[in-house]
Amino acid sequence: DHAPLSRIAARGSSRSFIILYLYEPDQLSEKTVHGSHVAFINEGLVDLDLRLSGRGSLSQTSSDNDCSNVVNHQFQFLTVCHAGAEFTLRTIHRQRPIHQILTHMETGHLKSFARDRAVRRWCRSNNVPIHEFDQMGVTRCLSDRDDFTSNFNKFLNQSMPETPTTIQLKEMRQRLTDIDTEGIKLYGRCITPMKPSDIQEIPYRHRDDRTQRQRGGESRALDMLHSFLSRRGANYSSGISSPNTSWTTGSRISPYLTWGHISLRNVIISTKMRQEELRAAKKSSSAPNPWLRSLSSFQSRMHWRSHFMQKLESQPSMEEHDQCLAFSHLRRQPNDFREDYYVAWCEGKTGFPFVDACMRCLIHCGWLNFRMRAMLVSFATYNLWLDWKRIAGHLARVFLDYEPGIHYPQLQMQAGTTGINAMRVYNVTKQGKDQDPNGVFIRKYVPELRNVPNVYIHEPHNMPASMQKKCGVSIGNCGAEVESTWLGFQPIGQPASRKYEAINRQCSFYYPSPIVDEKASAKIAKDKLSAVRKQETTKTEAQE
Repeated sequence: DHAPLSRIAARGSSRSFIILYLYEPDQLSEKTVHGSHVAFINEGLVDLDLRLSGRGSLSQTSSDNDCSNVVNHQFQFLTVCHAGAEFTLRTIHRQRPIHQILTHMETGHLKSFARDRAVRRWCRSNNVPIHEFDQMGVTRCLSDRDDFTSNFNKFLNQSMPETPTTIQLKEMRQRLTDIDTEGIKLYGRCITPMKPSDIQEIPYRHRDDRTQRQRGGESRALDMLHSFLSRRGANYSSGISSPNTSWTTGSRISPYLTWGHISLRNVIISTKMRQEELRAAKKSSSAPNPWLRSLSSFQSRMHWRSHFMQKLESQPSMEEHDQCLAFSHLRRQPNDFREDYYVAWCEGKTGFPFVDACMRCLIHCGWLNFRMRAMLVSFATYNLWLDWKRIAGHLARVFLDYEPGIHYPQLQMQAGTTGINAMRVYNVTKQGKDQDPNGVFIRKYVPELRNVPNVYIHEPHNMPASMQKKCGVSIGNCGAEVESTWLGFQPIGQPASRKYEAINRQCSFYYPSPIVDEKASAKIAKDKLSAVRKQETTKTEAQE
């Protein structure tokens, strides 16, 4: 389902072409970018280059733990540069006039909106046609948001562009413009993928990768979708809320959708075909089967995904301003923002085990189920009274599947600044007891608490000193003798360093007491938002 490639491969097409990817400096400097994003993108580029050049796929040539085939790969089919979009197009056009540009439409952050406008202006001034193909069922310049569903359904009912055949790919290779042979000089040309560690536009502290993240590429995306539809998806509905079960019952295709390694329409149509198979099988069997309910729920999530992207497409200012301006003063008064609270939340050191486990899981893996993501935002914006705008960058960086069109509308919805949605204030201790009753998830990502019994695992600050000593953990008493044993993040199941093992044998671990009173902080926050919601001016603005 790739319209530009399908157009190039179409019978009768004879024009030469290049397939261009840009590491854009202005986009890489955005606060939401992380090294894991670039590493995932690189895997997609290498997979595409291998498939187009007829050399297999990345999943066939590299294991999940071997990155050497990615960073050392030399591009043969793709032209890759570290340069701005308008600048690169201008450079190419000056040396070899561009006939047309084929690309996908995207809904991004404000910097990408600005980039898109600049490219369109350049195309108009140089009489270069640009064709932006829909990939998410999102309508640009939608006059009435109520038309979204009908437009989305029209998008789904369109025929998918045909995948180039082996013969067409061979013919395409003959028409591919060889940049070097043609003598086209491009600034920032990349023969191999850029290592995140070498990208100066990304702050140094954000250039690392996440060791346990998913690996990119269309071949892996298709494998993930197949395993979900054939094996893992049966218990999607019942398992998606827990961080323990959602790893297998969830589709896990969100990063591939975000970075364009698989198309939304392909996912939805493949799911429909699977649903039809299951309905046919149901007629000959009376045995209970959770599949149909689960896939129906999954399809709703796919529709929901584009629905929120349409919100940002229609109101890009949502990235910087509250949807309902009546809430703009909340969380932004002097002394409202506590830097120590923010740091504790970012690092998973709040003293609330389930919150900390969720954040550390993201830091390590780049993925977490939706309910737990919402809980993290709720805790930050209500209990810690942090401004949603100031937590947006950190969450975007830890989400491997960061999608601006979902990110900003959801942040505002969870923070209660839309004016039209009910307040979503999660009781994080109760969530832990409901979703991780035996503390399996907590012990995996908060190993300081690995020896704590179930009765205290969700509220370890209630443990008597004698029990703390027995469990080898000191709660809230961070003296000099235990400060050095703060280990940060070493999840259970991962190889431990010698230093870690030595500390584990000799010392007790430190874990903080809760940094806020959960019930009291939630009540204060809800009262503040309720006071604004009750105002007639707020109600009027929210409905506009």
